Amino acid sequence: MSSTVETGISVYVGHFQKLIDVCESFEKSYNPFPRDLRIESLKLQLSGVQAAIDAVDMALPTMETAENARRQVFTQMPPLATRVQATAIISGLPDSIVLHIKEVVRKIHGSRAKAIKPEMEGEKHISVSQVSFNAQIEHFNQLIYLVDSQPAYKPSESGLKVDALKKLLNEMRATNDAAMAANIPLKNARIERDRLLYAPDTGMMNTALRVKEYVKAVFGTASPQYEIVRHISFHNR
Repeated sequence: MSSTVETGISVYVGHFQKLIDVCESFEKSYNPFPRDLRIESLKLQLSGVQAAIDAVDMALPTMETAENARRQVFTQMPPLATRVQATAIISGLPDSIVLHIKEVVRKIHGSRAKAIKPEMEGEKHISVSQVSFNAQIEHFNQLIYLVDSQPAYKPSESGLKVDALKKLLNEMRATNDAAMAANIPLKNARIERDRLLYAPDTGMMNTALRVKEYVKAVFGTASPQYEIVRHISFHNR
């Protein structure tokens, strides 16, 4: 699923293609001294940006598949933790242990990893989400340790037995590791894409704004040529 970030970038890439087409239509009147503003350089820059966007698009499905697998495993844990708590209570575990179990279960429900909306994409949000996944693993591990240390915890239901809880914990760790690993190529691809788009001196956005300034200088602000490029919008960070 494309995020609003990727969608917005695609719009600006389309604008850059339009800017090239317009400048090319000026023929010999468009003849900038800086080589990086010439038509052939603009086309090369556009090709590089498009390749970087393709790299992001190629990395996205692997990451989404890994995150979906992790989500399916992790969503099993909070309701299961509540059932473990209820089992501990009816098993007659010491009050101090039950209180500790309740505290851990509250943490599990309070730190549940929430999906990050596409428009909130960014390293800060990814990190916050990852901390939440790590916290759930740690809390569930504590819960298992607590019930495993109590001989009275002997549920007859197979899904509540300590071995089953440990199996789920291992699945949580494995899918979490896989999701983190899958995010690395995507993160690197986005870094390279953003460098080509937003680098202060060499990025596509900066180049586009300089092209518009060149057209203004050559034809004037009241010219029909500048009126065309003036409405082709770009936004540099």
